[in-house]
Amino acid sequence: MNKFWFWIVILLGIHLFFLINLQFTAWPEMLAYPYLRESQFLIYKDMIHPYPPLLTMVLSWFYYILGHELWVLKMLAWAVILTSDILIFLITKQLTHNNIVAILTLFIYILLQPFLDGNMLWFDLAIIPPILLGTLFILRGNIFLAGLALSVAIFIKQTAIIFFILAFLYLIFIKRKSFNQLSAKGGWASGPKSFLIGLLIFGIPLLIRLIQEGALGDFINWVIIYPLLWFGKFPGYLQSISSKRELIVLGILFFPLAFLWRRRKILKDKDSQLILLFFLASLIAIYPRFSFFHFQIALAFLVILYGILLSKIKISSSTIAYFLVPSALLLFFVHRSVITLEWGKEARFYGRDELALADLISQRVAPAEKVFLLGLPANLYVMSNRLPPKRWTDNFGWYLEIPGVQREIISRWEENLPAQAGLPQFIFWRIPSQGNWFDLGTYQPQKIVKWIKDNYTKIEEVTPGIWLWEKKPVLSE
Repeated sequence: MNKFWFWIVILLGIHLFFLINLQFTAWPEMLAYPYLRESQFLIYKDMIHPYPPLLTMVLSWFYYILGHELWVLKMLAWAVILTSDILIFLITKQLTHNNIVAILTLFIYILLQPFLDGNMLWFDLAIIPPILLGTLFILRGNIFLAGLALSVAIFIKQTAIIFFILAFLYLIFIKRKSFNQLSAKGGWASGPKSFLIGLLIFGIPLLIRLIQEGALGDFINWVIIYPLLWFGKFPGYLQSISSKRELIVLGILFFPLAFLWRRRKILKDKDSQLILLFFLASLIAIYPRFSFFHFQIALAFLVILYGILLSKIKISSSTIAYFLVPSALLLFFVHRSVITLEWGKEARFYGRDELALADLISQRVAPAEKVFLLGLPANLYVMSNRLPPKRWTDNFGWYLEIPGVQREIISRWEENLPAQAGLPQFIFWRIPSQGNWFDLGTYQPQKIVKWIKDNYTKIEEVTPGIWLWEKKPVLSE
């Protein structure tokens, strides 16, 4: 076994080599949310935060210790990705009982993951390790730890509840006999109730904290009700497959599954059915905003299905073609273009332009003063070490076009009008791009825009396309 771990370490090194050299995406929220929380912003009461709190809380702890730096975000992102590597190997080995197949499966994943928008940290990537860990525990019969791991995923991103529910149904209906046997042998730690304990371990402290903060209503609205009932109504929110390239790449990735369909007996094994079930669940979780970084959890289960397939089929010229043809096509459609466009490039949202703008903001705004950014990435607050007013919002139409949201934000700001102490002295406002009113970069929240124009004066264009607005002086009575 030791020699196989040697090869795993080599593969992890190859994966890290790709991640270090390909362009990293430093999503603004991965810096701004933890920074605001560390700056005494309540996650739901003082800012719009449409996700469960666990990832933001963990990130804020790391940033508090290590600093709000790009390398910290990269380190955490790569730790998440490499952990997923190890879990994919362990799951494939558990299913196939074949170290070589498990290593080959991991190798396939490493050749795909960083080239399909995987070099980043986002909620969808952060749930991959706990979901894979929950899968491994189910396969090994540890029901309590499986429920605990899947509960962690739910408190990172709410769509993970799909995996939790399907896992519970799988244990009750598909593996009912072995589930009952585990319950009889292991007592509370192995029965159906034990699978649900993880939800209570995380849910009860969160509920108490939300009640203490007076933020329970905000949590329910932004984590459950608005994403389910309102986000999809905004015309710029839905994001289907938008290019022929994406469609071709998906077709190539799914092509080997045609062999599974022809050899359906391969999936008669109940453990393999769990992987297929979770793969289908991951496809559901992508809707309604398709992108390859949302596809990452599906990719993890897809390559595990590849591993199951490799362990069951006899190697022949036809089976080799099922893998060589897609591999050649991927090299042409994905790897060549990604390496050409992204190799050695500076991080997205954290490049020279953002650093220069952050320096400009810190020069114009005193450390004790507030600033509001309209149409600019939220990580500029972190990079300039300045704070927005409470309640803070990012400029997304699917947030701000929900009835009453802009009015509520303005009301919070107007509470500070008599003393003017909590209002930003300056506003940096990027000129909207040309396009549909609802497009990212074009959208302008009308009520907030009117409020800014009523209370601020346009001063100067500090850099092309970005204007500085200053707070109007208070008129004495």
